[in-house]
Amino acid sequence: MKSTTRFSKNKRGIVCLNCEQPISDKDNFCSNCGQVNDQLPLSIKQFISEFFAGFFSFDSRFFKTFFPLLFKPGKVSKDYIKGRRRRYVNPFQLYLHVTIVFFLLQGLFSALDEYKISGSFTKKGTQAVLDSISKPTDSILTALKEVKRDLEEQGIDTGIPTLSDNDSINQVKTDSILKKYNLPNIKKFKIDTIVRQTLKKTTQRIDSIFENTAILEQLDSNTLTAIQKDSIFKELYDSNMEFIVNQLEGDNVESWEQLQYISKVKELSINYIENLLKLKKIDFVLDDKYKTSVEDELILNMVGKSLFKKISDFMAYDRQHKDISILQALDDLGYKKTRWNIFYYKKAKDFNKFKTDADFRNSYLDNIISKISIALFFMLPLFTLFLSLLYIRGKKNYTEHLVLVFNVQTAFFIFLIFFTIFNRILNTDIGIALFFLVFLFYLYKSLRNFYKQSRIKTFIKFCMLNTIYMFLAIIGLVTISFLAFIF
Repeated sequence: MKSTTRFSKNKRGIVCLNCEQPISDKDNFCSNCGQVNDQLPLSIKQFISEFFAGFFSFDSRFFKTFFPLLFKPGKVSKDYIKGRRRRYVNPFQLYLHVTIVFFLLQGLFSALDEYKISGSFTKKGTQAVLDSISKPTDSILTALKEVKRDLEEQGIDTGIPTLSDNDSINQVKTDSILKKYNLPNIKKFKIDTIVRQTLKKTTQRIDSIFENTAILEQLDSNTLTAIQKDSIFKELYDSNMEFIVNQLEGDNVESWEQLQYISKVKELSINYIENLLKLKKIDFVLDDKYKTSVEDELILNMVGKSLFKKISDFMAYDRQHKDISILQALDDLGYKKTRWNIFYYKKAKDFNKFKTDADFRNSYLDNIISKISIALFFMLPLFTLFLSLLYIRGKKNYTEHLVLVFNVQTAFFIFLIFFTIFNRILNTDIGIALFFLVFLFYLYKSLRNFYKQSRIKTFIKFCMLNTIYMFLAIIGLVTISFLAFIF
């Protein structure tokens, strides 16, 4: 790396200031430690210049690394392991700096997404409601009519005035509607409508299955064991859940809302089946596992069956007693006041927040994203092990495979940064699709150029590596999600 120090005879010394090695006053650098032979006091300009040069490596090596890394896949890795290292930035150093930039950028975008400029900084969701209601459209008027009709069908007197399409809403009415029909309420009515429509289709399907199959007779049979009956019902249950998911997956909703829809329809459809069994006097009792909500199934899978009962008790109690202390809650429930029970109760409160509080879910997601870089640090060496096994007949050692992995992962984040900015500028989602296409092509070319194998062999190993990577990524994501929630 070039020094920014001016090399002139009267500024050099005869002893290295770093290691005290005797040197010539004609030497620019110490032959022992490599430090610049400079006797001048450190200046602000030199300090800042050396800081950025040392941290970002923005010298000639950076540009000699950056462009070949992106546009000549595999070349930088191949040159580096051949010993041409002086011209390139250290692979791990470059990977570290690029990931830091990526996660800083993600944090910036996440912060900006919470607000939008509209005269003053206003919460995005609130401003959207203000904008949409202050300028009423046909869809809003229709939505209000649907709210009134849906509630009246259930025998509830809402007192909601009927609005004609030609009504103009003045400021007073706008304020009234904002107060009475805010976004959460409208979304709730939307959920009720979707659930009711999906439930109607689901119950019709259940009736059809019972009419055209012998499931009810089998469940009522005395010749079948309880295990056999449960197996028969499980087939019906799995088929029912698949139908519900297929009915709801077309709706343009957030993933957690999607989960809530599925959970609600599942609960109501199970209740419908139970009522049918009682009506037909069939002596078959549904196992509790079929009555567990989708959200609780996630908790069950996370904490295990033995702990789920305790967590469920704590969650149910917390929903009814939000302001009570943990010690008092444990005492009321009859649990010992141990550190573990206190910890479990805190997590139960977090589970309740996760199910109902969108801000809590967003902060949890940010927490997961912040830990991805740590997970990748441990995952890449493991991925390199699988890569080295795929090319075990080659002459490259583990470290040489690792150089390629770090360079490819660095390119991964560089492409991701570029296409994320692309999406932001053009306000589109197409950048993600382009990112995957570009990176997959880049990975294939890197393997082809680095290992010099045939196209068929490279493609087969390319597919195997992607399968391994996805498997490791899923394991890593589950682990991070668990640790982020616990800690």
